[in-house]
Amino acid sequence: MKLRTIEISGFKSFADNTKIEFKDGITGIVGPNGSGKSNIIEAIRWVMGETSAKSLRGGKMPDVIFSGTEKRKPLSRASVTIIFDNSDHFLDSKFDEVMISRRLFRNGESQYELNRQECRLKDILNLFIDTGLGRESFSVISQGRVESIFNSKPEDRRAIIEEAAGVLEYKQDKKRAENELEKTSGYLERVNDLIVELEKQVQPLEEQAAVAKDYVQQKRRFDILDQTKLVRTINSNSEAQKQLAVQRQEQKEQLAQLRIKSEALADQREKIKKVISEQNHQKDQLQIKLVKLNRLEQQLEGEHDLRVERQKYVDQEKERLVSEQQVLKKQLVEKQAALEAAQGQLAAVQQKLTNTKQSLKVLESDHLEQQKEALKREIEDLRAEYVDQLQALTSLKNQYNFNQQDRERDQQQRQKIQLTTDTLNEQIKQRKTECENLEHQLLTLKDANNVQQERITKLTKQRDRLQAQYEKERQQWLDGSNVAHRAESKLEALLNLKNEYTGFYQGVRAVLQQKAQFRGIVGPVSEVMNVPAEYTVAIETALGNQVQNVVVDTDQTAKSIIEYLKKNRLGRVTFLPKNALSQRSIREDTLQKVKEMPGFVGVAADLVKVKDDNQVISQYLLGTTLIVDTLQNALIISKQISRHNRIITLAGDVIGIGGTMTGGATKGNRTGVLQQDQELKKLQVQVTAMKTKLASKETEVQKILEQGQAIQAELKQALEEQHQAEQKSSELSNQVSLENDRLTELQRRLKATRFELSQIDDNENQQNDLPAQIANLQQEVQQIKENTTAKQDELALLDDDVDERQNRISELRIELARLKEQTSQHQHEVNTLQTTINDVLERNDEIKIKIQQLDEELIPENDLKHLDIDDIRNQLAEQNQLSAQLQNNFEQNQVQQDRIITDYEITQRQLHQAESQLKEIEGSLTLVQSRIEMAIDKLTQEYEQTFESVQNVIIQNIEDESLERELKLLCRGLNELGTVNLGAIEEYDRVSTRYNFLRDQKNDLADSKAQLEQSIAEIDQEAGQRFKQTFDQVAEEFSSVFVKMFGGGKAELELTDPDNLLTTGIEIKAQPPGKKLQRLSLLSGGEKSLTAITLLFAILQVKPVPFCILDEVEAAFDDANVERFAKYLKNFQGTTQFIVITHRKGTMMEADVLYGVTMQESGVSKMVSVSMDEAE
Repeated sequence: MKLRTIEISGFKSFADNTKIEFKDGITGIVGPNGSGKSNIIEAIRWVMGETSAKSLRGGKMPDVIFSGTEKRKPLSRASVTIIFDNSDHFLDSKFDEVMISRRLFRNGESQYELNRQECRLKDILNLFIDTGLGRESFSVISQGRVESIFNSKPEDRRAIIEEAAGVLEYKQDKKRAENELEKTSGYLERVNDLIVELEKQVQPLEEQAAVAKDYVQQKRRFDILDQTKLVRTINSNSEAQKQLAVQRQEQKEQLAQLRIKSEALADQREKIKKVISEQNHQKDQLQIKLVKLNRLEQQLEGEHDLRVERQKYVDQEKERLVSEQQVLKKQLVEKQAALEAAQGQLAAVQQKLTNTKQSLKVLESDHLEQQKEALKREIEDLRAEYVDQLQALTSLKNQYNFNQQDRERDQQQRQKIQLTTDTLNEQIKQRKTECENLEHQLLTLKDANNVQQERITKLTKQRDRLQAQYEKERQQWLDGSNVAHRAESKLEALLNLKNEYTGFYQGVRAVLQQKAQFRGIVGPVSEVMNVPAEYTVAIETALGNQVQNVVVDTDQTAKSIIEYLKKNRLGRVTFLPKNALSQRSIREDTLQKVKEMPGFVGVAADLVKVKDDNQVISQYLLGTTLIVDTLQNALIISKQISRHNRIITLAGDVIGIGGTMTGGATKGNRTGVLQQDQELKKLQVQVTAMKTKLASKETEVQKILEQGQAIQAELKQALEEQHQAEQKSSELSNQVSLENDRLTELQRRLKATRFELSQIDDNENQQNDLPAQIANLQQEVQQIKENTTAKQDELALLDDDVDERQNRISELRIELARLKEQTSQHQHEVNTLQTTINDVLERNDEIKIKIQQLDEELIPENDLKHLDIDDIRNQLAEQNQLSAQLQNNFEQNQVQQDRIITDYEITQRQLHQAESQLKEIEGSLTLVQSRIEMAIDKLTQEYEQTFESVQNVIIQNIEDESLERELKLLCRGLNELGTVNLGAIEEYDRVSTRYNFLRDQKNDLADSKAQLEQSIAEIDQEAGQRFKQTFDQVAEEFSSVFVKMFGGGKAELELTDPDNLLTTGIEIKAQPPGKKLQRLSLLSGGEKSLTAITLLFAILQVKPVPFCILDEVEAAFDDANVERFAKYLKNFQGTTQFIVITHRKGTMMEADVLYGVTMQESGVSKMVSVSMDEAE
């Protein structure tokens, strides 16, 4: 087989599609560092199945896709195709040419093809298995791979020999077999678990099924007897039912007769009761009538006296009123006459006033000379002022007179207003008090609300604190719960392991799992002994495999179990029959000797605790074993007792009889059975402590929660109280506002009444001031008059006619003013008289009404005059006689009523007695019917039988006493059976069938497991043989090639563990010329590299491969070694095709074909052909 072609596209720096064809011999690939030479090798490894991005110098697999440059965009996929010439069918394929392709897309999708057919990665890997090719084979060797040979551990170096030996297929077969074995073991373990679980169920179910069968048998007999009893109960109660029906009918007839008699007496009682009631009514009516007549008599007598007195008063009053009426009539005539006179005088004065005005007008129509106009106007002004003042004076006098008349009315109004003022003051005082009270309540409420707010704030802080504390404590509880849960899970797992006897031998486990099947099994030694924790390691070491010995009571028990094990091929078990064992002990002198020595702890048998009946077990197993603290003391004691006894240290070191020593430590953390028991006990204590602590923490958390809830409830109540207080505060505020409004209204009304009162006071003050004002005004009038006279004297100097005319005008004006005053006085007098007349007429009308009322009051009294007191008294006598007669009849009827009531009560007692007897009969009848119905219901519902159908089931020839006795016995027996699982019969059949099936399956799995274990052993044997054979060949070739490569010296390969060919490492020793033989790690760097190449060449000599890729493996060589290396490649020219990446001239000189890799464009690799001349 030869590598012919590789096509690369988008892989790392090969952005463009690149095709490389390889020839036979040596193909060299050259180029500067960083040009992408190694990317070709990585492309070959990648297409042949490499899955590690790190091995391809990447972080993740998509890193192999061309990532782009400054000039090129990244590509979306990488593709590599490799073609092999398989004409010799080196590869397991029917094709002469094998094409393998691999594509990777940037989204992570990957494709594999084998001869253009899509395939799996596994198919490609299987194609190269044990061919020396593949992703990890020695067919692709890089400088790093060379370094790994001399830098790796000996155990890791065996991989290249395994590849050459072709054991990878065996290793894969072994891995598959081990996986299958693991699955089979898992299945077997699960089947064993199921069997163990079913074994726990089979025995109890068998017992329960037996109990259930016994129960069914007894229950069937009980049901038949119970049905017989029910039928007899129905029959006996049916007879009793008939007798009770007859008694009930007789009792009903007697009861009917008594009811008829009772109803007749009741009718008589009602009739006499009605008569007595009517008589009572008549008595009451008569009594009422007598009372009325007596009252009427008394009333008539009183009214007569009253009427006489009243008549006197009315006559006197009417006389007074008539007299007053006559006076008023006289006054009316006088006042009317005076009014007519006053009206006449007023008319005369008014006529005179009109004449005077006309005269004055005539006089004033004459104008004085111009020179006198000013004086005239002044005089006229004075006169006008005089008239005005005179009018004002008259008005004041009239006002004074009128006010004098209104003063009394004002006084009454003052009193009324004063009363209103006092009332308003009192109301205002009350309102102010109410407002103050409300404001005080509001202030108190606000203070309480502030206190409440502080309380709410405090409660809120407490709630928040408790909430935070609750969250913290609850988180601690949850964390503790998680820890406890994990501990419980671990405990449960350990218990399951213990219950399943995990770690015990198959035979021991089978016996212990079937412990219930054999009587006399005490248990394994590990369960028989109770070992203190500090001695667990020592006792476990002392017992060794004996810890799995099974303790039984007798040797016969052991014999029967051994036969069972042989029969079922379940394995082998060592039994310790207590009746056949003899106790072992240390010689007394030896024991006394070691007791005095330092480090002695005790005899092993004395350090464990066992029951008294198991003492022989501990003495037999541990009676001659000594426990010592340290190995050093153990050596001393062993020497002292001439090594006659086995000694165990607390750390588990052993000094055997004769002086053998065993010690050290094993890998991992494997623990023995006793240690597992100690760990289980310790874990149980820890779990119990955790649960106790968790319970305490849960109680604490619950307490905090309850405190928080209480605080929350108190806070809620406080908030509600605050809300209520705010509502009340709002209501009080509204009330205060309302009261203030009412107070304002009252104050407004008070202000108005005060203003009205001030008006009255002002009027009164004005009235009091009027006399002085009148006097002042009179003085002013007099002054004006005097001024006018003076002016007139001035005017007298004028023409006499003018003076006379002026005087006349003045007189007329005076007269006019006097007449106006008289007119005003007469008008006032007329008004006053008119008012007086109106008052007289009004009073006269009142007197008429009063007289009419007095006359009307006497009318009823006059109507009573026709009633005669003697007639009333006669009626009283007749009514008293009638009342006596009525009382006599009433008493007779009362006696008759008492007799009827007595008879009625006797009849009622008899009736009640008869009804009670009837109820008793009906109750007995109901009870009998109920018994019959209950029996029938029980037959129907419990036994699904009818009274007719059950006749074929019941037992006829059995006495009631025997029936009851047997029922009690059966009932007691059923109760003694307790709760019975009736489904156990069917469940037992099902479980036992399942159990037997699983046992068969277990045997099949055990056979499969044994076959797999045998196959693995055969694979290990074959792989070991192949490895050893190939190793010997490679070692021989390695020594030969080393001499050729180094020009002398010697080298050898050694196995680090020759006895274990499956895990042994390979040590390389070399002795270059002029040096001593030493390990590879002690050589120089160049020597190491050349030695590693030598090993690879040796492997190629033993296991030739079709092609081999070398990636700068000679980089560390000097020129001489490069030349040796290159020339040695020629030795494989007929068998192996070499592809060498190099930049060393010596290697290039030996190449048959050279390819150059360059980066003409930054970041993009290109292949160029290189001539041998250029290479030189």
